Order: sequence, then structure tokens, then C-alpha cells
Amino acid sequence: MRTATIVPACYHPTDVRRFDGNPFIEALPPLPATRDTFLIQLSNYPDKPTDALRRKSEIVRMMEVNALTEIVYPFPDYEKPAIALASMLRETYIARNPLNAIDMQRRHALATSEKDGLPFPPDWRSSAKGHCIIAVSGMGKTTFADAFLLRYPQVITHTSYHGRRLTCQQITYVMLRVPHDATLKSLCLQFFSEIDRLLGTEYFRSANSVRNISPMVELMNRVATSVSLGLIVIDEVQHIRSASGKNSELMLNLFSEILERIGISLFLMATPALDTSLLTNVHNTRKSVSDGFSKLSPMSKNSPEWIDFTDTYWDHTYVKKKTLLTKNIRQAWYDASAGNTAFAVLSFLLTQRNAIGGVEVVDEAGFNRTLNTDMAILGPAIQALRSRKHAKMAEFDDLLFGSEYEFLMKQLQVDFPAPPISREEFDDISNQERSTKPPRQTRPRLARKTASAPMPPTEDPLKRAGKGRRQSS
Repeated sequence: MRTATIVPACYHPTDVRRFDGNPFIEALPPLPATRDTFLIQLSNYPDKPTDALRRKSEIVRMMEVNALTEIVYPFPDYEKPAIALASMLRETYIARNPLNAIDMQRRHALATSEKDGLPFPPDWRSSAKGHCIIAVSGMGKTTFADAFLLRYPQVITHTSYHGRRLTCQQITYVMLRVPHDATLKSLCLQFFSEIDRLLGTEYFRSANSVRNISPMVELMNRVATSVSLGLIVIDEVQHIRSASGKNSELMLNLFSEILERIGISLFLMATPALDTSLLTNVHNTRKSVSDGFSKLSPMSKNSPEWIDFTDTYWDHTYVKKKTLLTKNIRQAWYDASAGNTAFAVLSFLLTQRNAIGGVEVVDEAGFNRTLNTDMAILGPAIQALRSRKHAKMAEFDDLLFGSEYEFLMKQLQVDFPAPPISREEFDDISNQERSTKPPRQTRPRLARKTASAPMPPTEDPLKRAGKGRRQSS
């Protein structure tokens, strides 16, 4: 489990007029100056093996070769989602400036459930954006997201902003996965568990005791607001197709809730195995890609990208006899991977491991042996990818950009009037199915006086701004 990076806020000008004067944006790392810099910052290259290392023992080199999995190759297709993520992380806070009176009212209304008569401000409009990256399995969606977010501290502590008191914690992002059963409760509980990991709170325990989805979503709204969450990354969105009943529709409704009511940007990652609910609920799907979508496809044989990719990895050869990367070796490498990133790395790693202590050379015969032995179970998928034939790839729905994907992309280019979000859409949805009882309007309490459930001051700024101000402890 990744340890949270907690840093004190350090504010700096952004050079973007809409961003300046917003402490949540000014506390984020500076933006790179060029598109190329975005890609450079994503890359990661462990030290290349030296001749001395190649002469070391078999076991040492078998351990060293695993460093191949640490390489992050900056594909040109990463540029678009990288710029989108950088923008979304900042745009989300434009409408949520903690110094803005309207946002103070919004936070107060969410914190008190509007029970004191001060309503949710009607003029408040979310500035959050949504982006979706779709790629066949093994093309580095998660690797990209991890590499990008590694530059951002996950928790920023604010104490004052240019002499003005501002005591709060800002969580820049959380990463979630749609569970295999695609239940809404599982996803929500995953959110609370992640917040608890970052802040040491006990929201998971409170949420787990909530029986119905509606109050759990409301609790999620309040917690996300209280911690000034900027971005939610959700992986494995294709699992929505496994949802039973109306759970898939509810999941999409939750995505809209995150974007429009809580005002948090949303970055979705999925394979092409799209759920039919995405096709029939284009309104909500379109909201989730308001900042566009990206597509990652396998590399083509002999393309400049494939040549540069293989040249980069070839520098990390650990066998004793490092040779030139010939056309025949590159062809055998492609045959063992079909240009898929994960397959290419795996085949190179296993071919080297098999050669260490044996032939001590990586050649076309080695790649062929690896494909027919260690990677035999992946053979049909690799063969289907290599053929580029629709009929063969259709056997593996997470490898094929099929007609459903093309239809959805066309639909997303069309403007649709957005229907209003119903506050009852999550009411009384139990873990398994919709309850037959009348909807209840119960709301959960944020804390049950548990020992470690701090209430960040910005959760209810109006209360803290009144008389009897308390100093932070």
C-alpha cells in the first residue's frame, strides 16, 4: 500500500489568471512549460546494467532483470491525458476557492445538510471536468496514472494564506477501482477506506454501518467536501458490465454526482469492453468525458514508436553476451507481444531470465521459446492482436475497439440537454436490490465521537467564522 505524502502548503504564482489567488491551486506543483516536458516527467529509467553487472552471478542478474518492470516509457499518446489531468486537477478548484463566499456557503450547506435554513447556493456551478482513457489490456493505463500522480503530494496541509487564516487539509486525489461485482456500496466503501488511510480517520466504520446507498452517497459528498478533494481516479470502469439490476445506471449517476454536485474532477480508465449502459445513458457518460477522452492502441510493427520502445528496453540487457538489436530479433519480439506494452515487457524479461545461466544471449529463438512455453496461455490473445482481424479479436472483448466503442464515440460528439440530477436517485438501494419500502430521507452522521475522526475546519467555514473562533490545535 502506497504511503501518503503529506506536505505543508507552499504557494506560488501559476501564470494562469484564472488560477491565481486560489490557495488550493497555488499549492499544487508548478506546471511544465512545454508538451515535451509533460512526457519527460512521466518517464522513469532505472540504471542501465554495466559490463561488470553482466559478469555477476546468475541469481544476482535474475534479480536485477526485474528492474525492467520499473521502466516507464513515455508514449506520445500519454501527452493528451497528461495535459487533461493537469488541467482537471486545477479546474476543479476554480469553483471551490475556500476564500470565496459562495463556496463557503456551499460547504456550510453540505456540512449541516441545510438544517439551519442556509441553502445550497443556487448560483454555484461546478468547474470539475471528466476525462476517460480507454485502452486494451496491458497498454499502460494504470502505469500512466501512477507516473503522473507520483509528482503530486496526496495530502497538503494549509495553515494560512498570505496572512489569512486557512486551516485545512487538501487531498489532491484518490484512486479507486470498480469492483468485479460493480456494486455501488463496494465502490463507496473503497472511497472511505482510502480517506481513512490518508488521514487516519474512521469514516469507513461509520459508512459500513449505513444500510442504504442514498445516505452513504450523501456521506461521501460531505467527506469529499471536508477534505477538499480535487480528483477521483477510477480504474477498471469496464467492470460496470458485471453490475446486476440497476447498479450500472446508479454507478453512472454517482459519476455525475461527483462532477456536478460535489465539484470533483473525475478520471476514468477502462478497456474497450464497454457496458451497454454507457450506450443507453449517453447523458451521464458525456458528463464523464467533458474534458475529452484518450485511446491507447498497441504499437504497429516497424513503426517509429515500436523501434524506439525496443531500443530503449534493449539497453537493459542483463545476459553476458549483449548483441545488436537486429531486424530479426525485433520481429521475433513483436511476434511475442503484438506491440502490446505489457506483453512486450514480459516477453523480454522472461527471455532474458531463461537465457541467464544458459545460452546467455537474447535472440529470435529465445523469444520464440518464451512465446511457446512461458507465455503459452497468452498465445491466443497475442495471435489475435497480431492478426488485427476483427473476428479473432472479438473473442477477447477487452482487446477490441468494436462497434459499441465507435457508436459511443459518435454519440459523445452530439450535444444533449442534461437532465437535472434527482436527489432521490440513490434512495434505498440496498446491497443487492431496490427495497420495496418507501424512500426514507435519513442522513448519516459524519462522526460518532470516535477517537480519530477529525473534522477539517473548511468543512463548515461559516461556523468557524462566527464568534468563539477556535485556534487550531
